[in-house]
Amino acid sequence: MTLQITTVTFLIILLIAFQLTPGRYRRCVLLFGSIVYICFEGGLLGIAAVTLVTLITWALGRVVSGRKRAFVAAISFLVLVLFGWKILAYIVGRADMAGLTGALNLPVPIGLSFFTFQAISYISDIYAGRIEPEKDILSFALYMMFFPKWMSGPIERAGTFMEQLQFQGKIRAYSFHRITHAAAYIVWGLVLKFLIADKLAIVVDSAYDDLTVLGPVVLFLVSVLYTIQIYCDFAGYTDIAIGISKLFGIDLTKNFRTPYMAENITDFWRRWHISLSSFLKDYIYIPLGGNRKGALRKHLNTVAVFVVCGLWHGIGLSFLAWGLLHAFYSIVTSLIKSTRLKFLTKGTVGRVITFLLVNFAWIFFRAGSLRQALMFAKNMIPLFNGNEALAGLGFQNGLMLGLSEVNWYIVFICIITLWVMDYVASKRDTITPMVLIAGLSDNRRAVILATVLSLVLLFGEYGCGAEIRQFVYMNF
Repeated sequence: MTLQITTVTFLIILLIAFQLTPGRYRRCVLLFGSIVYICFEGGLLGIAAVTLVTLITWALGRVVSGRKRAFVAAISFLVLVLFGWKILAYIVGRADMAGLTGALNLPVPIGLSFFTFQAISYISDIYAGRIEPEKDILSFALYMMFFPKWMSGPIERAGTFMEQLQFQGKIRAYSFHRITHAAAYIVWGLVLKFLIADKLAIVVDSAYDDLTVLGPVVLFLVSVLYTIQIYCDFAGYTDIAIGISKLFGIDLTKNFRTPYMAENITDFWRRWHISLSSFLKDYIYIPLGGNRKGALRKHLNTVAVFVVCGLWHGIGLSFLAWGLLHAFYSIVTSLIKSTRLKFLTKGTVGRVITFLLVNFAWIFFRAGSLRQALMFAKNMIPLFNGNEALAGLGFQNGLMLGLSEVNWYIVFICIITLWVMDYVASKRDTITPMVLIAGLSDNRRAVILATVLSLVLLFGEYGCGAEIRQFVYMNF
């Protein structure tokens, strides 16, 4: 979702309509609101793509139970839609860059990666007997199109989502307790997005525009800042989506659990993009045999999972390299866990090593091409970088790497705050938004959240006249 005044207005109107509507018709209100939102954000292509996948998946779901051929056909169709569309768009894009296609363009619908994976999980769960086919097409359409998660997830399971729709008639949208609980997620998401991610995006974009003028120390700093940016941007989106959904009585998957506190790569993927990692485990890794068919097969399955993970984010060698790096990390982690080197996968040492490994892999994720990623990595090594170590780290015309001195102070304070909040959340085995309101009454929650929101409005990046940036995962 984009964070505009129109979005806030839409949300207020929908909440009022939801509360005034009799319980049995509320899912219709949410479905209509979701369709309007998708049309506004995704255009004709967006609504056409999700509607087509929804109708075909619903129809196929009625016939796949116990029928292997129908199941294979359904999954093949969904895989073809997702990867076929992305591959064609990639080919057209490359051809256009080479001047071979002129004005030809093939955009990828917003949210394609997310709602097709939801459809795949739905078909798979029916075939495996975990859920029954949904008879009500309106309920299924809401599952596929529910506006907070349509664009960038979380990737929800149909069974859990459908169960919650049964209680829509009992939801009181004006409940002060519900509002403050939901607001904790929304406000913290705004902090991550506006006070950290969007400010760091200016720095990272500035660096990637010309890597040749930056020293190795500065490049390492930029890589760390992008590691923080991608986390704050995506976790910020997820927290906002979870908070908005709570206003309507729907709990979405908690997608992040302090991932940079992970002690090893396996632990990292239990904490990062949880709905995706659990999807890859349940619908790819385990069906391929998981760890039940020997060590070699386990490692091959791990590679397969991360290849899919990389290409799910985007067709290109840089995304493939990012996936393969994580596959390599995971295999090495599993190999050393039973050796004397297992101390490298635990405690503070494990956390530092994991952060550095993840940080290096993000270079390939952020780069516009594999060539640019390799150039970035090479220039981080002083031997291959002809610039001074701190080249580029200085203010010119009041800006350093595109960011003003005041904003550098703001983002530094916010990053320290984020680290402390994540550390506390990790120790308490909870998620960061809950740390913000833990042990407080509803009235005190409201005061704290109003204060934090005021700081966001005062110091957020949009306040500097900058354009509000779309969320990074809208591109996937």
